[in-house]
Amino acid sequence: MLPSAASDLYRDIGLASLARIRQKWLYYRAQVPELANFVDASLAELEQQVGQFTGEGLVASHNDICNANWLLTPEGQLYLIDLESMALGDPALDIGATLWWYYPPELRQRFLEIVGYANDEAFQFRMRVRMAMHCLDIALPREQSFDEFTPESFARWLTDFRAALNGKENPEGYI
Repeated sequence: MLPSAASDLYRDIGLASLARIRQKWLYYRAQVPELANFVDASLAELEQQVGQFTGEGLVASHNDICNANWLLTPEGQLYLIDLESMALGDPALDIGATLWWYYPPELRQRFLEIVGYANDEAFQFRMRVRMAMHCLDIALPREQSFDEFTPESFARWLTDFRAALNGKENPEGYI
């Protein structure tokens, strides 16, 4: 069973997620002083954007859609694994990550129709903002994980973050 959320509002959940990302960033900030102003300004911009979220309706969310969390069996069945981040959340995060990583723009409308979400401006905005947040989040290792922060490669990790932040398509293409 998923723990209850403090609020059902997309804005509140987004701000809580952003606060968690900001805490992770503060831990690593001193190791990349040449990028600190950019990330700080980006976090401030994201906070302003998340503050514009409207609506409510949290769903069970994986919250870490990425290549490492898919398992394809020899029989061709596809499973989403690694459920440690699962919680009640904004559907724009999981759907936005799925579309941004795996679906070229011309297929997205059909995907949204199949899963039952309107392709309106508010949902697109939340997907873009949540994807930018997700890209920064995965660039910063989780506490008590085996991931390591490497200052020399952090700028490269920010490639996807910059693209999502600026409303650009996935710079690596689609799988």
